[in-house]
Amino acid sequence: MNYNLELQKIELKLKEVVIIEDRIALLKQAINIADVNNDLDWGFDFRLNLIAEEVNTARCVESFSAFSWILDTWEKNQDLFSENEFLWEYKWMANASYRNVNISREQVEKILEDLKLRMQRNGFSLRGYYSVLIAWNQFLGDSKQAEHFIELREAEARDDMSHCPACELDTKVVMELLKENYDEAIVQAHDLINKRVTCAHMPFVTLCELSYYLNKAKDPRAHTYYEMAIKELELIDKSDSSVLSTVSLLINYMIDNDRKKGLEYFEKYSCWEPEAEDSIRFTFSKNCLRLFESDKNQKMNLSPKFPLYNSDDLYNFKQLYIYYFELAVNLADKFDKRNGTDFFKNNLYKEINK
Repeated sequence: MNYNLELQKIELKLKEVVIIEDRIALLKQAINIADVNNDLDWGFDFRLNLIAEEVNTARCVESFSAFSWILDTWEKNQDLFSENEFLWEYKWMANASYRNVNISREQVEKILEDLKLRMQRNGFSLRGYYSVLIAWNQFLGDSKQAEHFIELREAEARDDMSHCPACELDTKVVMELLKENYDEAIVQAHDLINKRVTCAHMPFVTLCELSYYLNKAKDPRAHTYYEMAIKELELIDKSDSSVLSTVSLLINYMIDNDRKKGLEYFEKYSCWEPEAEDSIRFTFSKNCLRLFESDKNQKMNLSPKFPLYNSDDLYNFKQLYIYYFELAVNLADKFDKRNGTDFFKNNLYKEINK
């Protein structure tokens, strides 16, 4: 069969396939065919699609090599491809870089600077770049710098490389929550809560953040946003594992308010944790830890991928606690050493010593 025809068939099949993992498998198959036939155009397009699909998962495994190939191919064939074709994906990869403990801080900062140069070179404002810096500084626990970049972002013109208005607004809500300005956070979130601005995971993310932080403050309004978040979760693609860390905020709320439901959600979503990005594994572990503050045994239907999987479905909570505690401690130590902070360790022990 002519390989072009084979790739066209895969392209058509992708439009019919619903499950994200199945689409990723098809894209990997297509990339292999394109590479065997040394077809750069197909290889380029399918790799961009692969990265876009993996964004909708909790992991980032295929995207690094795919994006490295894209950068290398562009460098060698600048007459064939436009640099701005992959700058949006570059923003995703910049965020993914600091969520991986094996990428040094120096490498992260080089990636961020390279993204900035490429955006400027292609005539884009720095609004989208500042959004990446806001997230990076929040990741470091540097709220002051994050606020500084929010101010810089607001002064830049909106263009095709800017984050969507819903995501930009969510960063403002988070800043107010971190400062414990809960009333102001709710005011800022108004257009998200009422769906005047939305995107793929908004307002779900914002509602989870509101329920989580308000619950920590023992603010009764947390329950309202929790119930709204549960309803929004039902609207999200069930194969979209990228919501794992956000769902863990809900589980954390449930530990204090509906522990039985928290265990049900843990049972449902924990299957995505072992293959998730490092920062997502940390967040999930930290937020679920207090579910297992006992030495009882309980039947749970967990994935065979789970490291402590038992075929009899009987699990000891103390063993689960130790597993997640050691995982969280290990990742916190690696992130803090890489970042030069104690932010992750402090977050973990704040949760444990609640």
